Amino acid sequence: MPVLPEAAPSAPAASGAPLLMPLAHLALLQAGGADATAFLHGQLSNDVQGLAPGASLLAGYCNAKGRLFAVPRLWRMGDDWQLCLPADTAEGVLKRLRMFVLRSKVTLTLREDLTLLGVAGDSALDCLQQVGLPVPQAIDAVSIDRGVAVLRLPGVSARFQICVSDVAAPALWAALAECAIPVAGSAFRLLDIDAGLPTILAPTLEVFVPQMLNLDRVGGVSFRKGCYPGQEIVARMHYLGKPSRRMYRLRVAGGAPEPGTPLLDPAGREIGNVVDAQLADESGCRLLAVLQVTANAGTLRLPDGRPLERLPLPYALDEPSATSS
Repeated sequence: MPVLPEAAPSAPAASGAPLLMPLAHLALLQAGGADATAFLHGQLSNDVQGLAPGASLLAGYCNAKGRLFAVPRLWRMGDDWQLCLPADTAEGVLKRLRMFVLRSKVTLTLREDLTLLGVAGDSALDCLQQVGLPVPQAIDAVSIDRGVAVLRLPGVSARFQICVSDVAAPALWAALAECAIPVAGSAFRLLDIDAGLPTILAPTLEVFVPQMLNLDRVGGVSFRKGCYPGQEIVARMHYLGKPSRRMYRLRVAGGAPEPGTPLLDPAGREIGNVVDAQLADESGCRLLAVLQVTANAGTLRLPDGRPLERLPLPYALDEPSATSS
């Protein structure tokens, strides 16, 4: 990512001008070639072949036991697929995907010539229009113009992810900063937390199955597509049982615990782990954590003793029917 002007360390109040964020914590993998679509369809938990033009989707990349290596967001730019995922896991995921290319006509690369930016807030749409960017209207939609891709993401207010060349990024940043407030990229991670969108970071590789991260509740799993690594375990949980663990949103005073940090019940027993946590304001942070679904009684705590408060998710965790897609 090119050097951009310094951003404020934290996000201001939600009202007013939208936020502008450098997304250096994310990376892009590219899959190209005649067999790229079929290859990704056979590796990921979602229906890649059925994705409509101008749309993006979340998908899980699992090992044979259904444990997740990554939860990338995919979209197409021209003939190639872009997979967006945390930078700290990108090279490992790339190496593993390459192991399964075999004789397929697929080329997998780490894109090091693109910059990712985020814009979010009630007036984010107006800001993008002001600088001449294409604006997707629907959640998960993608608009591409002159090599710049703009994705609309779920969130409590309008939220966009922009993919632009490194060469053009500084000028675009300067233009967006005229109508948006530059803040640190951690604000974008906080918006993911508030949207209940999961991520896999290095400390949680191969720890969670898709249902633990609510991927079946945010459109990240298709139960009608063909096989993929771990599909049998994921499908069995869907059709024959219920997840014993789910992902919840919580709040805690003080600094953000690291991904993978255990959560304890009143008796001191470990009942879950942090997925991601980000500082929200001076009073504390918000986080996503996978917990035992039966852990409803009593106060949950971090290992350092800080109590956790449950917060609502923007979607229901009621079990989907066995006939849902």
